[in-house]
Amino acid sequence: MLEISSDFNLKSYGRFPEELSDPKNFKDRMVEVSRLFQAMGESYLQHLGDDSKISGSEKKSLIEFLENILLVLVMLRKIDFSPVDEETYIRKDRSLFEIRLRFTDVSVWELSGSIKPEYQMKQRFFKEWFNSTFSMEIKTFYAVYGRAGMDNLITPDEKIEITKQIDRLIAEIVEMIVYIERFMLFQ
Repeated sequence: MLEISSDFNLKSYGRFPEELSDPKNFKDRMVEVSRLFQAMGESYLQHLGDDSKISGSEKKSLIEFLENILLVLVMLRKIDFSPVDEETYIRKDRSLFEIRLRFTDVSVWELSGSIKPEYQMKQRFFKEWFNSTFSMEIKTFYAVYGRAGMDNLITPDEKIEITKQIDRLIAEIVEMIVYIERFMLFQ
């Protein structure tokens, strides 16, 4: 799904799955993020097994999970929290890492971006990233949403805050996909 050129230009596009893209299915989208996150963690632990090594097919499986979570987050962003955005930019580290999300229709999206050579990708272990950074960002997303929904009314300012958290998750996922594809060594 995410194409990465030799000079780290990024490209992806797709259409939202019909069963999840109905605006009435908000709860299903929220549950799907959690379900995929949990399934990815279980799959990772299962793949590690006794040898504590990750093979090529196991890396492929991790990337598929990340791409599926990415898709649902993009859907939440467009359908539920920021439907008027036709294009948005997500930037990290003084725009050395930049992602552009563009929506050509309610259910059609395109991601493009680049990672400049000066960008310092965090050299890390997937397990540490998953257990600390990504888990914390997912928990923060649900906490921000939970606080906003306590009064059963999510204000425009609260939607902006939720959208910012979704953008952080999107950036983390894209960076980890690049890391797995290009830098993660087979053990």
